[in-house]
Amino acid sequence: MTSENRPWVPQLPSGTLSHPATLKDSTEALIRRALVSGEMRPGELYSANKLASQLEVSNSPVREAMMSLVNSGLLELVRNRGFRVVELTEEDKREVYELRLHIEVDALRRIANRGITPEQAEYISTMSQNTVDLIDAPLVDYLEADQQYHLALVGLLGNKRWKKIVENLRDLSRVNGYYTFLEDSDHIAHSAEEHQQITQAIINGEPELAAALMVKHLEYARPKQR
Repeated sequence: MTSENRPWVPQLPSGTLSHPATLKDSTEALIRRALVSGEMRPGELYSANKLASQLEVSNSPVREAMMSLVNSGLLELVRNRGFRVVELTEEDKREVYELRLHIEVDALRRIANRGITPEQAEYISTMSQNTVDLIDAPLVDYLEADQQYHLALVGLLGNKRWKKIVENLRDLSRVNGYYTFLEDSDHIAHSAEEHQQITQAIINGEPELAAALMVKHLEYARPKQR
């Protein structure tokens, strides 16, 4: 079944239609969720006009949301046809993995070495526990909590650009199938447990342990050897 025929009809959260900027952001969040869940598939084309019609909103915020995702490298504009979900090659996946390995791991090493406040410790503990609480939830809900946890960690650096780069790299990973292994609940539980271990290493101020745990945690993202 092609994307034109697939019955994907996302629903905007209530109370988000009153302001154009909020509508654009809400629509972008919906599309990201559809990309992560697999409702929108790599290599397939999607129409901004059709999506706007499904949502019963004007074309402008939907197109703005999709163009924002083009700028993030998740969608590709195909002139006069619509938007295609970007499909990473094996080389692309290797590059994304290597960047994440350096950027995310170094972020944790720096954070643990510098130390965090009790308030920050409580914050990342809560974000980590959120992933544990969603082990038995739909996979897309767990993945959203997982994303927010990782961004909360990097956010402790106080470097917005660093955090944005990590968010973009993780989005590329999520859209292109690095997370399919988590469909097994045992793998989800293991991933959530690793979050707890990473969190404790940061709270304890153990930079090398935190870095090593993140290297292990990212192993799932390593591209398969041919």
